[in-house]
Amino acid sequence: MEAFRDGRGTARSTSPNPFASPYDPYDAPSEPIAMHTLSASAYNSPDLRRGPSPGVSPQRSPEIGASFPRGDHRYSQVQSSLPSFPSAATSLHSVNSLAYYKTQDHETQRLVDRRAGEIAEWKIHWMTPAMMIVLFVSGVAAAIGHHFFYMSLEGKPATNQLIMVRYGTALAFFVKSSLVGSVVMCYRQRIWHTFRTRALTIAGIDGLFSSTEDPSQFFYNGEMMSNAKIATIMALVSWLIPIASVLSPGSLTSEVTKITNSTICPEVANLNFSREAEFDFRIGKGSFDASSLVYYNTTNFDAEDGYFDYYDRPSQNAKRLAFASMYLKEPAVGVNASIHNCGERYNCTYEINFEGPGYKCDQVADSNHPDAGLSPIKLNQLAPEGDILYYAVVDQGDYKVPQTETGPHGVPIHKPFPESLGVFDVEPTLWIGYSIKTSLTYHSDSPYRDWGSVHEPKIIKCELYHTNYTFKMDYTDSKQNFTRLQREWLKPVVDTTFTPDPDNKKKGTASPSSNFISPKNDVGTYKSTAVYHAVAQLLRNFLGGTISFSKGFSVTTSDISETRLVDANGTYPQADLPESIQLVFEDMIISLLSDPSLVVAQKQAVRCTKDQSIVVYKYRREGLWVGYAIAVAASLLCLAIGGWAIHQNGVASDTLFSRILVTTRNPTLDRLSVGACLGGDPFPKELTRTKLRFGVLLEENPREGPLGTVEHCTFGTVGETKDIVKNGVYAGLKEYRSEADNWEEKELLLSEKEGLRRR
Repeated sequence: MEAFRDGRGTARSTSPNPFASPYDPYDAPSEPIAMHTLSASAYNSPDLRRGPSPGVSPQRSPEIGASFPRGDHRYSQVQSSLPSFPSAATSLHSVNSLAYYKTQDHETQRLVDRRAGEIAEWKIHWMTPAMMIVLFVSGVAAAIGHHFFYMSLEGKPATNQLIMVRYGTALAFFVKSSLVGSVVMCYRQRIWHTFRTRALTIAGIDGLFSSTEDPSQFFYNGEMMSNAKIATIMALVSWLIPIASVLSPGSLTSEVTKITNSTICPEVANLNFSREAEFDFRIGKGSFDASSLVYYNTTNFDAEDGYFDYYDRPSQNAKRLAFASMYLKEPAVGVNASIHNCGERYNCTYEINFEGPGYKCDQVADSNHPDAGLSPIKLNQLAPEGDILYYAVVDQGDYKVPQTETGPHGVPIHKPFPESLGVFDVEPTLWIGYSIKTSLTYHSDSPYRDWGSVHEPKIIKCELYHTNYTFKMDYTDSKQNFTRLQREWLKPVVDTTFTPDPDNKKKGTASPSSNFISPKNDVGTYKSTAVYHAVAQLLRNFLGGTISFSKGFSVTTSDISETRLVDANGTYPQADLPESIQLVFEDMIISLLSDPSLVVAQKQAVRCTKDQSIVVYKYRREGLWVGYAIAVAASLLCLAIGGWAIHQNGVASDTLFSRILVTTRNPTLDRLSVGACLGGDPFPKELTRTKLRFGVLLEENPREGPLGTVEHCTFGTVGETKDIVKNGVYAGLKEYRSEADNWEEKELLLSEKEGLRRR
């Protein structure tokens, strides 16, 4: 084996065995590279380029912890005496540094020997592309899952809102994490492509390596922004995607809404006046364990043969409900009526139909038709001819109360009983005269000019009828409303004609007698008539009397002033008085629904429309998808860029320490790094301004092993690197290999690997 000695006296083999030559990274032959001369004063460190101490093997490094003298050191040009490298005389200026010919770690040395001659593989490992795609697909799937999760909540009662928002936030952050993870992995592939094609300063490279973690790089690293635009945009995307995770949970809100469904309301309140026909006050509270609207007298309390019960007056319950309706100026409503009829927390609408009493009112006279027929009221009694604004006669031929003198329990004292005892021969007609105050004024020459406004007198009559009603009942927020859908007058309650006595208009005769309703004959019909008469009597008690205008003041003798049939000042009746009377009477009838203890009260199952005003979830889709769509689109674009970068690079890489370690093995970088090996701040500005790129190192003799020319890929300056060619043969810098290593074994292994590669 031929050998020669270098300038330090170390023997170097001239054997073709490439592993016989120890590699000194600070004295490797290379092309001259233009670079700044580093000042010795910038690195106040001991001269680490020392030879072995006496007694120490030249193949071993100095002991760890050995002290080196401090002080200023001068740096001189390194001269090479290697005959095989004629250009070594023109090598770079370098600082002294510590160079070990062999490592003291035998395990490491064996690893170094075993990896000798390894060739860089052009292989795209499946893990990185798969993770890029899996993360992207996971993010999109989570976004779709977020959408369907909110879809499943929409319209449902907003219960457990905090928990649902937490679930939504967790999904949003998973989407963010997955998409950002995919973008970052794609970004790492892109920056390696940038390093290969662009020369960047170390500061620019720092920015690209750290911009996904340090947002300040976007503000002061201008080179990164100008020379690596696509990579910078990808890094910016990784910071902006999380905005979607903030916006998307807000797309689920809550609002008050109405849920409507058509169903059956099983027990709504209705009226059945025919039930009064079967009522018997002797059996507890009655045959239906309920309260009647009528109080009766009887000829025999013990119900012995020949007895009969006859009408006395409206019951106290009937009075209570009638007065409540009149004074409330609307129907009385029972406690929890909405709950009983609709169900708890529900509004509902339904229709009820029943037959009950109703007044049929017609106009019989006015200024154009002054003839009032049998009316006890004359048109000239009313304003403007008279001073009466309202005049009602409501008791012509009325049922006499009491019918006869009674003792205990309402039993008549005198016998035999009169044949007319308890008989309904007449149901009084309501004769009402009233004047309407119009907006017109009298002429100055009119005899009625003192009234100011024109008054129009009218006379109406109202008769009590069996009436078929259909009402639409509506309960909204516990408030009862009703609308009459149908009102059909069937027949008069007592179908007779009353002829008044000329001397006393309240008295007279009725005919025909065959239509009289007696308590001795059809008891059911009599009791049904009695309840109609009782309810009508409660209304007539409010209507009778007068309202007159005297000496500039209105004087009332009628309880109508306490009702809504008169204007707010209590002076003039409503303009449409006939219809108003019918409506007020219907209010009284509807008030009976409020007391389920009445005999006429009846529960009924009807078809109804229920609705519920509740707080429900409201999903605003645009709030979720605007952010997600932008994030997914940006991530998909980054995925395409990252995939193309992997294809162009030929390998899938990363920014781990191990990747940095193997891509920065360059003698020039070793020389530049002297004095900055601790990596502390402040970092030398001269280094940050040095431009580097990732390429193939230009070496004087790149031969690494028995495989021929094998070049080395690393970061380097523009002048000492060239482009990486995809599928090229690359390994590493020339390394020291011990002559004691089994050369034949290595050559065999390398030959086998080369054969596999060619296949």
